[in-house]
Amino acid sequence: MPVLWSNDYGGITVGVRARPACRDDAERGLFVASTATSSTATSSVSLYARWNNPLSGLWPRVATSVAAWSIEGRTGAKLSFARTQSGLDLQWMATTNLGYLDPRLWDNAGSLALTPWLSTTARHGDAVWRAGVGLTGGVVYQNLAPGGAPASQYHYRGFLRLTGETSVRTAIGRWGRFGARVFGGAYVGPSGPVRQLRIPIAGADPYETFPNPFLHSRGALLVRPGFYYHSPGGPNLRGFRNDLGGRWAIGVNLELTRAVMRRGAGLVREVALESFLDLGLADTVAVPSSSPGRWYTTLYDGGLGIVTQHRIKELAWTIRFEVPFAVNRWNLAADDPQGSTRFAFRWQVSFAPSF
Repeated sequence: MPVLWSNDYGGITVGVRARPACRDDAERGLFVASTATSSTATSSVSLYARWNNPLSGLWPRVATSVAAWSIEGRTGAKLSFARTQSGLDLQWMATTNLGYLDPRLWDNAGSLALTPWLSTTARHGDAVWRAGVGLTGGVVYQNLAPGGAPASQYHYRGFLRLTGETSVRTAIGRWGRFGARVFGGAYVGPSGPVRQLRIPIAGADPYETFPNPFLHSRGALLVRPGFYYHSPGGPNLRGFRNDLGGRWAIGVNLELTRAVMRRGAGLVREVALESFLDLGLADTVAVPSSSPGRWYTTLYDGGLGIVTQHRIKELAWTIRFEVPFAVNRWNLAADDPQGSTRFAFRWQVSFAPSF
C-alpha cells in the first residue's frame, strides 16, 4: 500500500508499506520504505522492518518481535519477548540527522537499554482495572560538541528509568462512567536526562511517539504550530506543553463521561460528554517552582470534552476533542492564547483514549 506524510525538514514524504503473506497473522511482519522529496534534505531514504514471532519454534508460549530502522534522523533496533503479563525489551536508538528532530524533544544522543515489564488487566463487574510497571536500565551516550564531533567527544553514562501506573474505569449508575488513573515515573543517573529520556508531564515521551510518522519529526502533520494534539502517556497532564519533562513526575487523572448516543452499527458507535481533572507533582527541572526554594512544583488542569467511538469492520478507534479551560501554569499550556490567564479557551484533539 502507498504511504504519504510530511514534515518540515523532509517535506512531502512518499513510500510503500508491505506485509508478507503468511497463513498465521501472528507471524506476519511489516516493511516500510519511504523517501523525502525536499531537495535540501539529507538522509532522505527511510527504512523500517519488523518480523513477528521469528523464534516461535524455540519458545512457543512467548511472543517475540525483531525490528530495525533508519527513519528520519534516527537509527535503531529492538528485540522483544512477551508472555501474557510480562515481557522484556532490548532497544538501541541513536540520533543521526538533527534536521528532522524537534530540539525541544531530542538531544544529539543515543541509548542502549533493557526493559523488563509487567502488566495486568482484571474485570470485577462493571469495573476494568489495569496496572503496569517497567524498569529501564542501560547506557546513554551524548555528543556535546555542536555540529557533530569525533567519537572522543561522546560522553557515556548509565541510567535507570522506572515508570508505573494503575487505572480503573467503571459504571456509576445512570451518571455514566468514571475513570481514574495514577502514574509515577523517575529517572536516576549521574547527570540530568537527555530530552528524549525525561519523564514528560503532558503525555507520551519521544520514544513512545516515534513509531507514528504524523508525530515523530519536527513539523509533522499532528505537531505543527497552531495544531494541538495530545499523545496520552506519562502523568498525562493534558493541558500542558509536550516538551516539559524532568527527572520525576507524579500524575492523577480523573474523568467522568456520559453517553448521549450509542448504537451497535455504523461508523459512529458512541458519543459521550466528558469532564476531566488532572493533578500532578513534578521536579523543578520540568517546571520551575512558583515558590522559591521548593524542590517540587504542583500542577493541575481541568476541562470538558466530547469523546466519540468509531468502528469500520475490525478497525476501531477513539476521537477526543477537549477544552482544558483551567491550567494553573497557563504560560506553559499547550494552547496559550495571547493574553490568557489561568482560565481561558483552549482546545486539543487526540485519536486515542486518554488512558
